[in-house]
Amino acid sequence: MSTLLDNATRESGTDSTDLPRRSKFNGPVASRRLRRSATGYLLIAVIGVLPTLFGLSTAWQAAGLGLLFPGAGFLVFGSWTLLGITISVLVFAVACIAWFATGNVVAPVVAWLGAVAVAGGLAPAHPQPAPLLGAMGVALVIVGVIVVLAIVRRVLAVRRSARLRAERASYLPADLDALQRRLLPEDPAPRELDEIQLGHVKWLLSLGLQPVNQFNGFDIIEQFQPSALRYQINHVQYALAQVQRHYTPNFHGYLSVAQEQLIEKLTVPKVWKYWRLERLWGRLSTHYDPAGFENIMLTGWSGICLNTYSANTSSDRFARAGALEFGLGDPKKTYRHDAHSFNASLMWNFGRSPQTVFACEPNWTYSACNIYGLNSVASYDAAFGTRYLDALREPFLRGMREELMTPGGELIPFRSDYTGISIPFGGEVMYFQAAGWIAPVYPEVARTLWAIACREVLDIHNGGLEAYLAKPFMLDSGNYRSTGMYARGVILFAAREFGDQQIADAAHQALDAYNEPVAQDGMRRYANGSTFANALVAQGLLTQRGDWTRLITQPAPESARTGPILQHVAFEQVMVAYAVSDGDDLRLVLRGNSTASVADAPLRLARLRPKSRYEAWVDGQCIAFTSDENGGATVAVRVGSRTVVNIVPAR
Repeated sequence: MSTLLDNATRESGTDSTDLPRRSKFNGPVASRRLRRSATGYLLIAVIGVLPTLFGLSTAWQAAGLGLLFPGAGFLVFGSWTLLGITISVLVFAVACIAWFATGNVVAPVVAWLGAVAVAGGLAPAHPQPAPLLGAMGVALVIVGVIVVLAIVRRVLAVRRSARLRAERASYLPADLDALQRRLLPEDPAPRELDEIQLGHVKWLLSLGLQPVNQFNGFDIIEQFQPSALRYQINHVQYALAQVQRHYTPNFHGYLSVAQEQLIEKLTVPKVWKYWRLERLWGRLSTHYDPAGFENIMLTGWSGICLNTYSANTSSDRFARAGALEFGLGDPKKTYRHDAHSFNASLMWNFGRSPQTVFACEPNWTYSACNIYGLNSVASYDAAFGTRYLDALREPFLRGMREELMTPGGELIPFRSDYTGISIPFGGEVMYFQAAGWIAPVYPEVARTLWAIACREVLDIHNGGLEAYLAKPFMLDSGNYRSTGMYARGVILFAAREFGDQQIADAAHQALDAYNEPVAQDGMRRYANGSTFANALVAQGLLTQRGDWTRLITQPAPESARTGPILQHVAFEQVMVAYAVSDGDDLRLVLRGNSTASVADAPLRLARLRPKSRYEAWVDGQCIAFTSDENGGATVAVRVGSRTVVNIVPAR
C-alpha cells in the first residue's frame, strides 16, 4: 500500500525505512531543538527557585520565581497576585504573537524579563500572607500542570498521527486510482484566452502597468504576513507569466512591460524594508541584505518571477549583474541583486541549514515558503539550463518529510528554528496549497496530497464538495477578512493544475456565487476578496492541466524564443488573446478594447527575417509589407471584437 510518505520516498530515492516507519513524532532536528529548549528551561527554573531555597530577600525571591513562567513573581503579592499574573501573561502573549508574525525574537524575552523586574522591584512593598515557600510551591504546581497538559497534547497528537497513517494507507490506493481516471488529459498546446480570462488578465495588467512607485488596486495593510505587497506582486506576475507561456508566447509588448514593472516594484522600500526590522529585532543585525541570510519569503517567491520572465522572453534584463537595486537611501545599505544572486542565495541557505528547508522570518521556517523556494530553483534551471535542482531534490524532500510533516503525513505549517516548537493551525488549506505548488517537482507527493484533501476536507465521496465551498471559511490571506476567496482560489488553482474538472468547476461556481464578480471597463475581478486572492483566482482560471508544472520546469519552446513576435500594440486599443509562431509565421487573435472597432491599430513586429517580404492576412484581406534590416516592421490593421491576423512569409 502507498501513503504520502511512501510516495515521497520513491521520488526522493531514499530508503523507505526512514521517516515513514519512524516511531518518534518529531524529526531529528526538531527533536534536538526541543531537547535543547527543555534543558535550557530546566536550568532557568533551577536558578529561579534558588533565592527561595536559600532564604534571600523578598525581592530576589519574587524575581527568581518570575523565571518559572511570566508573572510567577507576583505569587508573593497576596491579593495582587491574580492581577499581576494576568497582565504579565497577556503582555507575554502579545509579544509571542509579534515574535511569530514579525520575527521579533526580542519581544518575548523583554516581556518575560520585564515581568521579572517589576515583580522584584515591587515585592518589598507588599505583605506576605503565606510563607514564601508556599508561593514557590504554587508556581511549581502551575508549571507541573502546564507540563502535563503539554505531554497529554503530545500523546494525543501521536495517536492521531498513527490513526491517520493507518486510515490513509487503507484508502489511498483506491482513491489515487479513481483520481487518475477522472483527470482531464494534458494538452500543452497554446490556446486562446476566452472573454472571462481576458477580463481578469486586463485587471492584472492594470496593476502591472501603473508606475513602479504606485500601488493603486493593491491592499496595503502590513508588510510582514500574507497581506504584504510582495505576495500580491508575485502572484500577479505568476498569472501574467502563465498568459505569456500558454496563450501568447510570441507577444511581448505591454505583457512584458507589466511583468518588468511588477518585478521592479519589489525594490521599492515600502515593499521590502520590513526586512530591515526583521534583521534588527530577529537577528540583532544591521546587515539588511534582502537576499542574504534567510528571507526565503522574498528570494523564493520572487525568484520565480525573475526566472519565468527570463524563460518566457529570452530577455537578460533581470539576469544582468545587479539588475535590481534594493536601497534605503544610504549607499552603505544598498544591495544589488539579480536572478543569479537570488538563486545563489537560495542554494546557500538550503545548503547551510541542517534540515535543508530554511527560515522566512528569522527563526520561523514555513513549509509553504520553502515550496516556493524549491520552485524558484526549478524555474532557474529551466530558464538558464542549469542543474541545481538535482542536488536539492532529495535533501529538500527529506527535510520536508522529517521536519515539516508528522508520521501520519500531516503538514506542519511552520516551526521555530530556535525552540523546535510548531504552531498547530493552518493545516486544512495547506493540503490544497502544497498540492498545487509542489506538483512541478514532486508530482506523486502532490497527487497524494490532493487525494487526501479531496476525501478528508472536501468530502467528495459523500457529496460534501458544494457545502464545503459554500462555507465562509478561513480568513482571506490578503486582507484578513472572512471572504472564503483565498481558500476557493487555492482549490481552483490546484484542481485545474491536476485536471480535476469537477472540483475546478465547483470552485469557480462558488466564487461567482459568494465573492461578487464585477466587470468594468473590460476588467473582471471579485469585489468580495483581496488583491492577493484575486490574483490567485485569475491564475487558477488561466490554468489547465500541467500548466504550472511546465512553466516552472520547462524552457519556453524554441518558436517562442526565436520566432517572430508582436513587439508592441497599444494596451488602450487592443487585447492580445493569442500569439503563436511555428518559427516562421505569427498567428494572432486580437480583441478591441472598446465596443467600436479600432481603425488602423499599429502592430509593431520583430524577429522577422531581415529585408524580407511578408503578408498579413486579416479577415481575408492581404496586407503586403517588407521587414527592415533588423527584422522589424509595423502593420496597421482594423481590430474588431475578435480579429484573426496571420503573418506569413510571402511566397
